[in-house]
Amino acid sequence: MNLTDLNPPFIELPEHQLWHRIQRARARSGSVRMRGFTMAPTGTLSGRFDLEDEATAYLADGELTALYESLFRREARSLHLDRLKERTLTSFRTTARLRLVDLRGLEERFPVLQSLRYESTQAFAADCRRSDAHGVLYASAQHPYHGCVCLFKEGIARMVRVSNISLVQPGTGRLHRSVVLAAHGSQVPIVQ
Repeated sequence: MNLTDLNPPFIELPEHQLWHRIQRARARSGSVRMRGFTMAPTGTLSGRFDLEDEATAYLADGELTALYESLFRREARSLHLDRLKERTLTSFRTTARLRLVDLRGLEERFPVLQSLRYESTQAFAADCRRSDAHGVLYASAQHPYHGCVCLFKEGIARMVRVSNISLVQPGTGRLHRSVVLAAHGSQVPIVQ
């Protein structure tokens, strides 16, 4: 799959839009840190649109979508409280326009866009990056009718962190309201 064969539209998202992600509260060895993002090491190729030679950041259009995409996925059977304690809900705002390849609506013709076979979508992402896109806009595979974005380095540079909230309140063990809603909606039990 490549950009020419798929021929999706390029769109521009305006500045001042809010996007959310779940990320580790503390970076691990090899993590890439940039503009408030804590990302997986470059080259791990564990995400749908990961690049071999550049860190990528995944964000969602809402707090619940970010939780469904990262922790409360449809294949999850339970979620350990310690995993929640290690993560934050981080919100970012766009500071400039983002030039994105828009894949929303193409999932019916190309189910691979939401499959776990990432080699094809990673090659597609590399093609998008070579075409000077800041990232890829796509439909959430976990939360119907919601959107996600994968940003490349130039897209990440156009974001600013606006909040960083623990999913579990230190000292009290109280869960963030979005975690409670995601656990209820997904029916994924939180275990200790």
